Amino acid sequence: MEDIRNGLKYLFQTQSDLVLAISGSGHAGMETVISNLVGPKETMLIARRGIWDERALNMATRYGINAVEARIPFTTTFNLDQIEVELQKLKPTALFITHGDSSTGTVQNLKGLGNLCHRYGALLIVDTVVSIGGEPFFMDDWGVDAVYASSQKALSGPAGISPVAFSKRAEMKINSRKHQPPFYFDIKLLAQQWNCHGNTRLYHHTMSPPLMWALRRCLQEICTRTLPVFWEQHATIAAHFCKRLEQNGFELLIPKAEDRLATVTTVKLPKGYDYTEFVKYIRDNHNILLFGGLGPTAGKSLRIGIMGVNCTREIADAIVDAMIDALKNLKKCSL
Repeated sequence: MEDIRNGLKYLFQTQSDLVLAISGSGHAGMETVISNLVGPKETMLIARRGIWDERALNMATRYGINAVEARIPFTTTFNLDQIEVELQKLKPTALFITHGDSSTGTVQNLKGLGNLCHRYGALLIVDTVVSIGGEPFFMDDWGVDAVYASSQKALSGPAGISPVAFSKRAEMKINSRKHQPPFYFDIKLLAQQWNCHGNTRLYHHTMSPPLMWALRRCLQEICTRTLPVFWEQHATIAAHFCKRLEQNGFELLIPKAEDRLATVTTVKLPKGYDYTEFVKYIRDNHNILLFGGLGPTAGKSLRIGIMGVNCTREIADAIVDAMIDALKNLKKCSL
């Protein structure tokens, strides 16, 4: 468990002691950070541009939290001015924002956001499920107060365990809160099981040894190869993939290169092609599984994940070649 905690500190780039992993998928991480930091009738600002922000809204509402959305077009990302207007108006307990959004294929610039939130007395909560390991992330330097991830994306592990980390500021909020989160997600109890503060190893629940070993091995690989190597690999392959797509008649859904997520690329088909038929053709003829849009991009794009152990030029080229073949062999709809 100490190996995992030390690996997670490196992964999140933090010196915080309150770092551990939740038994459950990324949604368990989401529910943990929200339920521990924001209580009933407190306000949480949600910077919404994709489906995961919608999930956060759903969760927060169930806990009696006053969840307020700030919305922008899903092909864009937020700037600090847009966020500041809402922080100034609402004075929320916390801001929830997604770093990498797999439903839209966007990555949010977080530089300066932590300081901005703290200026207005708000905590910064960040979803890094699809970005951690594949995009640069600096918890301490960026002033992030709570972050959660998952094991099955760029970390290349099995699903079912969700790393989380909390800043000192977030820990103070947890220790002074007036509400009780669910027992299973109570970070005060979980911190004792994970020995976050020294000399405690109290039993809270039975964790999955195979998932723990898998997460430890994934973190070992990242620590050995180093994060800059992982980040550069994902950036290089994503740029190569996007270039080949555009050279062969495909349009990228996200217009600005700086807004594009390195781990998931959203692609528009040329006019006249059916997304469902396109996905089926590639699956049946090339044994490659692509996904259609999700949430705001449903019926408007393909979502193609190239991350972790699959982040290679060979795999990127194989996908593009399969897509070119599908264009040639599928009939265009006349509509």
